Amino acid sequence: MNLGILSLLPIIVFFTLVFTTKKMVMSFVAGILTASLLMSGTGFVGSFLNFIQAGFMGGTVGYLCLLLALFGVLIKLLDASGAALGFANWVSKFANTPRKALLLSFVVGMATFVDDYLHEMAVGSAMKPVTDKYRISRSKLAFLNNGTASTICVMVPISTWGAFYAGMYESSGVCEAGQGLSTYIASLPFMFFPIFMLLIVLFLCFGILPDLGSLKKQERLAREKGIVCSAAVSNKAEDITIAEETEDQETKNMNPVPFILSIVVIVAVTILMGDVCMGCCAAIAMMFILLLLQKRMRFAELLDASFEGAKSMFSVYLIIVVAIAFTEANTAIGMSDFVVSAVTPVLQSSASLFPALVFVFLAIYSFFAGGAWTQSMIFMPVILPIGFAIGANPLLMAAACVCASAASSTYYIGADAVLLTSAATEVTPKGIIDAEIPYCLIATVLSTVAFLIAGFLL
Repeated sequence: MNLGILSLLPIIVFFTLVFTTKKMVMSFVAGILTASLLMSGTGFVGSFLNFIQAGFMGGTVGYLCLLLALFGVLIKLLDASGAALGFANWVSKFANTPRKALLLSFVVGMATFVDDYLHEMAVGSAMKPVTDKYRISRSKLAFLNNGTASTICVMVPISTWGAFYAGMYESSGVCEAGQGLSTYIASLPFMFFPIFMLLIVLFLCFGILPDLGSLKKQERLAREKGIVCSAAVSNKAEDITIAEETEDQETKNMNPVPFILSIVVIVAVTILMGDVCMGCCAAIAMMFILLLLQKRMRFAELLDASFEGAKSMFSVYLIIVVAIAFTEANTAIGMSDFVVSAVTPVLQSSASLFPALVFVFLAIYSFFAGGAWTQSMIFMPVILPIGFAIGANPLLMAAACVCASAASSTYYIGADAVLLTSAATEVTPKGIIDAEIPYCLIATVLSTVAFLIAGFLL
């Protein structure tokens, strides 16, 4: 189906509503209804239901919901058993200032480079009690978490992102079969967006970069009033405040070992099995055994806590389903085809400008329509042949596509990464985007300039 410029209407409706009402699910549903009306007219109800069904059945939705449920269970067990508090108290002996707490969060993020899903849930759950203790807003933790997730994965070839794009390089004609990984490694110096984002987050941790935009407000509330997550950006729609300091001896002696072992088990099993869900299952099983042996919780209490943990993720499950349904609806009405046909004449203008133009086009598309890996599967086979035809540098234009994908994972409001970060830090997706958008704009502008310079030099 080709609706021309009308195919942009669902996205316009969605963003108008999400930034005026701040209600994610309602905004996605309104966008899906708009696409259904455009596609089927009076028969829109059938199309709407088909899109919602596609959302439940789409690509990674089942895996993501399972992952969220497992992390919900694990986090609840760690909280209920006191292991999270024990870890926070123990880490505070080393990370004894806000700056050190932020830097430790950054280091934990660098250590979980294998997979962005693992990164988002591990950093959020491990460092949340520590950053809370030092009155660091959840918004800043969410930005640190999300801003380093896909970006560090892109920069490490042995991550899930490296493996995926090594295959995409081969299938898109950037290199010959069997040369994907070596070609991907050769393109790493041109991964400008991940490089700039990682530097920006690091500079923010050191205090070299100031708090900007909504992050400045959230940091002031955390620092002055102890509100680490205000009701305006909280998934709970209520202020989250830091726990009062207590001299209770039992609180001081909370054991950090279960928490540390949980993180180690998740990372180790994920690397060995290649599946974050398997890592979560192993950590949950370990927690059950430890808590039963230590007699900290009875089996019935463990089951109740597990149920509560899984249930706490329901709102995020729902957002994932409608976000995927929205993507399906936009695909069905031909939005991506319209956008490509509109920008193709511009992309063909110059071989030197081509990498920068590709990055800018896909980065803008990413903000409004998202996609990450899906975006690459749609656009790389279409856009790269244009670059080959006009003689653009293959490594530069391939890197531009990867950078745009990382940007999509970082600042699209319905991105998997943003939703998982939201679940881990309890900050709404919109709250995360509001906090990080000034820094993402800086990284995007710097990346565009870098692609321009490289395009003319190489």
